[in-house]
Amino acid sequence: MSATAAPPSDGGVQSRGGFEQSGQDAPLILAPDDPGRQSPASMLAPGLPMTEAGGINGFAAMEAAPPVSADLPGAGVPVVVELFTSQGCSNCPPADAMLTMLAGQGDVLALSYHVDYWDYLGWADSFARPEFTDRQTAYAHAAGERSVYTPQMIVEGQDTSVSPGPAQLMGLIDQHRFAPALVSIRRDRTERGEAIEVQPLSDLGGAVDVVLIRYAPERRVEVRAGENRGRSVVYSNVVLGLEHLSRWDGQQPLRLTVRAELVEGGAYPPDTRHAVLIQQMQGKRALPGPILAAIRLD
Repeated sequence: MSATAAPPSDGGVQSRGGFEQSGQDAPLILAPDDPGRQSPASMLAPGLPMTEAGGINGFAAMEAAPPVSADLPGAGVPVVVELFTSQGCSNCPPADAMLTMLAGQGDVLALSYHVDYWDYLGWADSFARPEFTDRQTAYAHAAGERSVYTPQMIVEGQDTSVSPGPAQLMGLIDQHRFAPALVSIRRDRTERGEAIEVQPLSDLGGAVDVVLIRYAPERRVEVRAGENRGRSVVYSNVVLGLEHLSRWDGQQPLRLTVRAELVEGGAYPPDTRHAVLIQQMQGKRALPGPILAAIRLD
């Protein structure tokens, strides 16, 4: 997966993470196997205590807004549900099953991030990466929470609940399904690839991160040790990589040209899927905030 970006001539998109820009279209080089590359969360968020199936609801729920019709900006953009889970967490399999249910819904982008802080219990999670723990920790800092925990579901980067049931979770999703869009998305097929334009519909209030997510649609794991010993668990939309593409000022239109290509060195399996998250950042530490849009690339 490679992409090029056409930033506005007044510098509305800043250079970040290998993003080279000029007045013309400039190459955006993705280096998933670069050991020196850090995610924004790993540079911003120190560790927090962890608890299992605990914590508090520190994210303010949005009030439901009137429905948007299919021809309005933002219609058809999926609601993002992020699950922080672990193969070593005995309370996580029901949440993993709930995410599998959501993964089959076209208007929801369900993503499963595996964290590494339960590995000491006797089973090292095969999908866990430190940057996923960093992302959850950054969310916790943004919400003023004192600990991180699994399982945790976060809807659109804003709303969370401790071990939500299906009805409660669908209620949170519905609030965002019918909320007014803050950006519009235009997509066009061109000879160079798919041209994507993100247009702010109002003042976005500061910096916005553009993040590429790589994920595997389904994986089954036979857990042979730890709290889930003897269990066979199906995981859906397992995040394999999280790459910071750019920081956008949220004022001028953001333009990207994306094309699918082989990843050099076979860093990711052939069934890998891709999505771009447009996410508002909060405060001087640029902690993750509301997800303004998600764009499936395949």
